[in-house]
Amino acid sequence: MLTQLKVSNYALIDELDLSFSNGFTAITGETGSGKSIMLGALGMVLGERVDTNALRDKDRKCVVEASFMLDSSKFSNFFTTHDLDFESETVLRREINKSGKSRAFINDTPVNLAQLKTLTSRLIDIHSQHQTLLIQKSEFQLSIVDSYAKTAPLLEKYQRQFEVWQKAKSQLNELEQADQKSKSDYDYIQFQFNEIDEVKIEGVNLKELESELELLSNSEELKGLSVELNEELSGDDAILSKLTQVKAVAEKLACISQQFQPLSDRLNSTILELEDLSGDFEIKSNDLQHDPARIQEVSEAVNDLNRLLFKHQLTTTEELGILKSELESKLNLADSLDQDIEKAKRTLDKSLVELLKCGEALSVKRRQATNDLAVELQQLVGQLSMEHATFKFELSDSENPGPLGIDDITTLVRLNKGGSFLPIEKSASGGELGRIMLSLKVILSEGTSIPTIIFDEIDTGVSGEVANKMADLLARISSGLQLICISHLPQIASKGQQHFKVFKSVSDNSTTTKIVLLNQDQRLLEIAEMLSGKDPSDAAVQNARELLN
Repeated sequence: MLTQLKVSNYALIDELDLSFSNGFTAITGETGSGKSIMLGALGMVLGERVDTNALRDKDRKCVVEASFMLDSSKFSNFFTTHDLDFESETVLRREINKSGKSRAFINDTPVNLAQLKTLTSRLIDIHSQHQTLLIQKSEFQLSIVDSYAKTAPLLEKYQRQFEVWQKAKSQLNELEQADQKSKSDYDYIQFQFNEIDEVKIEGVNLKELESELELLSNSEELKGLSVELNEELSGDDAILSKLTQVKAVAEKLACISQQFQPLSDRLNSTILELEDLSGDFEIKSNDLQHDPARIQEVSEAVNDLNRLLFKHQLTTTEELGILKSELESKLNLADSLDQDIEKAKRTLDKSLVELLKCGEALSVKRRQATNDLAVELQQLVGQLSMEHATFKFELSDSENPGPLGIDDITTLVRLNKGGSFLPIEKSASGGELGRIMLSLKVILSEGTSIPTIIFDEIDTGVSGEVANKMADLLARISSGLQLICISHLPQIASKGQQHFKVFKSVSDNSTTTKIVLLNQDQRLLEIAEMLSGKDPSDAAVQNARELLN
């Protein structure tokens, strides 16, 4: 249960330190005094969204701290799972610094908001004013039936299977989209692949091909020049013929004087080299053949390769080979998608069968509980001056499975004898909705494991004898758990074993919200003022005394 709440620098609260007891705690105060501010601070430490405007003094951080007494048998697993130190008196803390950044702690260990909310959802159920309207929503009505029927294990199993089914649907959808795109691109990819496949690229060196084409294209001119060169070297009146005469003179010089022998040898070597060159030129010129077919073949290969390289913005035939492999992989993928889609459809069908099986088990459990829930609800609202109200919880098959099951729910109510059953959202007034909600909370509180419930003005639209009966119901709830009730009704406030008053204090051009625990005399005066206003009469004080007694 909640044992202490400390608030510092939050909205109109400068400093606040409240201690709570077990049983029934009443909180009263005039409209606008700041009761909702206290709930806002509590919500913050429970993990709700932070509003940086909540800082009263922008130069100080805001700190909200809540202490709870925990049963180790119910909560130790949470602390073990999240690697936290368990303390029977556990302290939750939330801080907001000047920049608006918030931090959360459990027993001084930093935690994220998901961890904080996981714990606090098991500690406190806060019923705010707007939540009464939730009873008109089908999701909330289902949650009421589930809480009463204790379907949590079945619902958890269903929701796990629902996630499997949703994942299977998503995977099939992705495959079908990929298949659609693949089919729209298939012809173009096939064209690109065929275009590259028709050109020989394996083991081909483009530079070598271009060099061969240049040689073949100029073969006739090269042959003519080679013949002309060879004629100049070794013809009848050519260089070599003249050099033979020069060679003879050099040899004579060497015979006369040995100092000319090296020069003669060098000349002889030059003549031999020229003779070799003449032979090589003749061989090369004989090899040169004009081959128009080969020229066309190489020219087409070079043109095709250059065209493909330019088209795909590549530079080498190796890169073309990589592109060809990628295109081939896409074609293979397109061919295999049909098989993958069929497999995904079978998986989806199987997951749907399992989902419907889980949903049917959940639905059976719900249907078994609706009649008893309707009867109990009818009995309780009858105690709140709705003696003729009758309820029906009608479950029907959903068009499609949803996250909460395969059921649609309609809560029907007949408020008067002889009247017709109508959906609750079309027939009940605000005050009637509040009484119905309170009755449901009474029913559910008897089976809940949540140790603390907070009602924020559950009594809106209620007065007179109904207020007395509502107070009795709230007292009934508080016999089994900690109940904190913010109320404007003296009948409800008088049931509290603890009574806090919220009020505004103005000083030095500053307004602050304060909350004080009332003693017996202060309670008497507060309830008398709730009955008749400021400066209550003796009759009002006596009436207040009777309520307290």
